[in-house]
Amino acid sequence: MLALTECLAFSGGAANPLASLYLPPVLFAALLSPGLFAWGLSLLSMLAYALLFAWHLPWPLQGSDAAYAFSLHLVGMWLTFALSALLITSFVSWLARQLAAREAALAAARETQLRDEQLLAVGMQAAGAAHSLSTPINTLSLLVDDMLQQYAADANLQEDLRLMRAQLGSCAQALSRLKQGIAQSDTAQPLFATLAQQLSGWRSLRPDVQLQWQAAAGPDPQVRLDAAFWPAFFNLINNAAEAGGGALTVTAALSGNWLQLDIINPVGCLSAAQLQRAGLAPLTSDKPAGMGLGVMLSHATLARLNGTLTLDNRPEGGVHACVRLPLRLEE
Repeated sequence: MLALTECLAFSGGAANPLASLYLPPVLFAALLSPGLFAWGLSLLSMLAYALLFAWHLPWPLQGSDAAYAFSLHLVGMWLTFALSALLITSFVSWLARQLAAREAALAAARETQLRDEQLLAVGMQAAGAAHSLSTPINTLSLLVDDMLQQYAADANLQEDLRLMRAQLGSCAQALSRLKQGIAQSDTAQPLFATLAQQLSGWRSLRPDVQLQWQAAAGPDPQVRLDAAFWPAFFNLINNAAEAGGGALTVTAALSGNWLQLDIINPVGCLSAAQLQRAGLAPLTSDKPAGMGLGVMLSHATLARLNGTLTLDNRPEGGVHACVRLPLRLEE
C-alpha cells in the first residue's frame, strides 16, 4: 500500500488511473484477515488516496494536448481494470479451491466420526454379548460331554455330538479372544501358506461351502500380518459364502508391498445404494439372519490398517470384493 502510494505521488497523484489498484489489497485483506487488520488497511488506503489530491507531482505529458491526456487516462483505466481482474480472479479461484478441499476433508472426517461411533456402539454390544454367552456355552459343553458318555453305543449320535462339541469349542475360543482383545503377533509367517491354513480351518467350520483358493505363483514372502486383519477377512468370506449360494472363490496376488485379495461369489448383486454406502453404515442385508454389519466392520478395520475395500457387481453376475493391504515384508 505504501509503495503504491509513493509511485502514484510521483506520477500525477489521484489523477493517475492506477489509483484504483488500492482496491485489490483491501479485498485480499478482508478475505484473508478479517478484523482489525482489514479495517486498518482500508482506512490507510482511503487516507493515502485523499493525500494524493494535495501532495503529488504533476502528471508528465507531451505538451498540453488534452486529447492525448484523456486517451492516456483511458488506457490507464483499462490497464488498472485488467490487472485488478487478473489478481482478483486468480486469488478468489485459489481461495475457492482451498475452501472446497477443506469441505471435502470435513465431510470425510464426519463420515469417519460416524463410523467410529457406530463401531464403538457395536463393540459395547459385543462385550455385553460375550459376557452373556459364556455361561450358556459352558453349560452346553458340559451337557454334550455328559451325552457322549451316556450314549456311547449310538455311533450316529456320537458323531453329531462330537461335531457339536467342536462347534461349541470354536464359539468359546471366539469369546475368549473377544474378551482378551486382539494380540499383535511378533513373528513373521509365510503369506500364502498362512492364508491357506486359515482358509482350511474355515472350511472345517463350513463344510457346506465350496471354496476355491488360488495363490499367486512364485516365492511365498515372509510377512507380519496384524491380527485384526483376520476378523475383517473372514467377515467378507462369510458374507460371500452366505450370499453366494454355497460357493465362492478367493484369489491372492502380490504387487510390490501390497497384497490383493479378490473374493467372488457367483450369484447375487448389490444395489446402487448399497454400493454407495458400503463400509460407511450398516448395509441392508438380504440374508435371513444378517445384520449388515460385516462389511462396515471390515471396511473400518482395513482402513485402520491403511488398506482398502471395494465392492462391485460383476458383469456376468455375482459380487466382487477386492481387498488391498500394505505388507511389512521380511528379508
